[in-house]
Amino acid sequence: MTIIRLLLSAVLLAAPASFAQRTLFSGDSAYAVLNVLVNEIGPRPMGSPAERRALEYAVAKFAQHGCQEAYVMPMTVAEGVNTASGIAIGLLKGKTDRIILIGGHIDSSGPEVPGANDDGSGAATVIELSRVLGKTTHESTVVFCCWGGEEEGLRGSEYFVKTFPRLNDVSLMLQIDMADGSGTLDADPDGSWQVSAPRWLVSAAFDIYYHELGYEGLIYPTQSATINSSTSGSTGSDHMPFLNAGIPAIDFTSDVTYPIHTPLDNWKNFNPSGLARSGDLVLKLAERFDGGVPSRDTDSYLLVVVGGVPVFFSHTILRIGAIASVVAAIIVFVMLRRRRLPPPAEGRIRWSGLKLLLVTLIVQVFIWVSGEIVGVIKGYRFPWVNNFGGFVVLGILCGLVGVWLSLRLVRRFRLAADPYSYYLRAVILLLLMTAGLSLVNAELGIYPALSLLFLAAALSVRAPFLRALFLLLTPYPMIRLVFIEYLGLFQRLIAVGTPADVPITLLTQASYIVVSTVLSLPFVYAFVAVHRASGVDLFWVKKFSGSGGLIFAGTGAVITAVILLFARVYDDTWQPAVRVQQQYSLGSNSGTVTIASSEFLDGLQLSYGGRDTMVTGRVTRMTLDEGPASVVPWLSVHDTTTAEGSGNDSVRTLERRLTLRSHIRPFVVSVTYRSDEPFTIASSWAIGGRRRRERESDRVKTLSWYSFPDTVLEIPVTLTVSDSQRIRESIEVTYDTLAYPVRAQRDLTYFIRRTVVSASGSFTAMSFTR
Repeated sequence: MTIIRLLLSAVLLAAPASFAQRTLFSGDSAYAVLNVLVNEIGPRPMGSPAERRALEYAVAKFAQHGCQEAYVMPMTVAEGVNTASGIAIGLLKGKTDRIILIGGHIDSSGPEVPGANDDGSGAATVIELSRVLGKTTHESTVVFCCWGGEEEGLRGSEYFVKTFPRLNDVSLMLQIDMADGSGTLDADPDGSWQVSAPRWLVSAAFDIYYHELGYEGLIYPTQSATINSSTSGSTGSDHMPFLNAGIPAIDFTSDVTYPIHTPLDNWKNFNPSGLARSGDLVLKLAERFDGGVPSRDTDSYLLVVVGGVPVFFSHTILRIGAIASVVAAIIVFVMLRRRRLPPPAEGRIRWSGLKLLLVTLIVQVFIWVSGEIVGVIKGYRFPWVNNFGGFVVLGILCGLVGVWLSLRLVRRFRLAADPYSYYLRAVILLLLMTAGLSLVNAELGIYPALSLLFLAAALSVRAPFLRALFLLLTPYPMIRLVFIEYLGLFQRLIAVGTPADVPITLLTQASYIVVSTVLSLPFVYAFVAVHRASGVDLFWVKKFSGSGGLIFAGTGAVITAVILLFARVYDDTWQPAVRVQQQYSLGSNSGTVTIASSEFLDGLQLSYGGRDTMVTGRVTRMTLDEGPASVVPWLSVHDTTTAEGSGNDSVRTLERRLTLRSHIRPFVVSVTYRSDEPFTIASSWAIGGRRRRERESDRVKTLSWYSFPDTVLEIPVTLTVSDSQRIRESIEVTYDTLAYPVRAQRDLTYFIRRTVVSASGSFTAMSFTR
């Protein structure tokens, strides 16, 4: 009987994981949909014909799966950008008008980006969920949305929230943005400015994932999310407009260490095992709240996940905690002030604070320059792209070398013995950080406040072990806030997009050193304060300052550097981008071809002008010495203008009509009008710059199209100007292919090819007659 009971217990324990494999959601079916989006349709930037085909494909699948309504909601204007994008919508009627909305964006981030993970996988999961939910009846009406224009700034979902007539019926929004199975699954319940999903929704997601489905690896990146939600949302997904509108919403995103926003987000690199994981979770959430949600609201909190269980800290609790930390720091300050040591008989030691500032700067230089040295030897600008952890270890070991050198210098500099002065400096800096970040929000302010609390605790206890423990904890909150979970992704994307100019590179490196020095300084003061107050050699500082410390840190740094010198920098997942851009100006008989990369061009093979060449050396930018012939046939510009109104510097109305004819569909088109004086403009086309609306003013107006508009654009523009006012007109048309034949190739490198044709001119009202 005992054996039978054990077997029965094992079966019961395994049941959740087994059940996850037997749900109606089919990862294979979703994978087949993804194959169509990625391999048959291809890259799908906002407004492109490919995005339109994907939207129509999604609508056909929604109708096939039983949705009573299936259509594309057109979006011809996306915040001032002219486009042909939209949202694929499928509506599965329930017994009530209450709506559960399930979404994923169907566009990709560029014409070279297949978008297998981001977010073909999310759209494929949504389409498969429509098949599963279409087989049963529901209390709630379910609306499936495949958003267009997410990569251009959540354009589709924001448009939907503004225009969908039944938005007030939406009780819950579930978003799937990337469903790769290679790593963790991130829960994102956050919108802008600390607006988050209600706690019942977050708790339900973790409960279903771990206990009902038996999956592993659902996380919440606390520090990355805290920083991101402290603004209007520099990164995020289509659930954010719903949260900002007061609707409960949550997004599930697979591990962002995947090479999103690059051509390497492709079929080959995608791991399909994550499709069922995301699909099962969203399916179970929809089923749990089919009968209604506990409340239709949003919330604000700091979320920490411990052992798969979400723990919520309200902003009130965070503020109380910050105040308590400040009070504790002040109490210790008073205590240390009363115990101040008298100045030494031989005279007061001065400039201890500045000496420690110099020490901190030296250590940070060692940390940051170590990677640059490896890069110089190895021949790469960014040798850490695929070895981020290894370079962190190298930085720490080289930083210890800097600490050793600093300790030797301190022997000559001499530092004051009284811990009070160091504690005062540390507290002042941490109080400034706490006050500054608390002004942003309570979630950020708690991090330096916790550092204050740990520092106060380190100087309040007497046991050396406890002092050492609290001292180690003192910098930990701020380290977590700086070294966020998504740091590796951001560093890689920065490497891809960093300009190759040497002055910018040096300035960037210097800024890293300065910022790191400022952030580290209060903890250097804290360490010296606790060390002076302890009366013992905490962390064996004196021993480390001997030759043994240098041997330990130096040997470790050399070994790590040698290992990194032989480590592979780029592979099939992360590669450098090389941009080949041809620039033409209408009216000119020649153009230029520029080849540039954030990484060195060494080893790049070029074929152009009937000859082959190999790029050698550490160059990041080059211009071909043979200029291509005129590309006028690719673009022609025709204009007609009439003027209305009287002369003598009075106001005139110019009716101008531009006709742009392209050889092939252009990728991006922009027409900009500028003047030194204010003017007004009107057009049947939307006026606004792509990602540049902040630059619009009464002196600058832009009409832009994204992406791949028709080969013929008729642009009527009405300008209201003074009679003698000069208007400058700039036309820029960008194509995603090359006009002049240039072939570039290199292993483990991807290429961005663009041809830019421009035209410019100026006119006044007096240039035209009625």
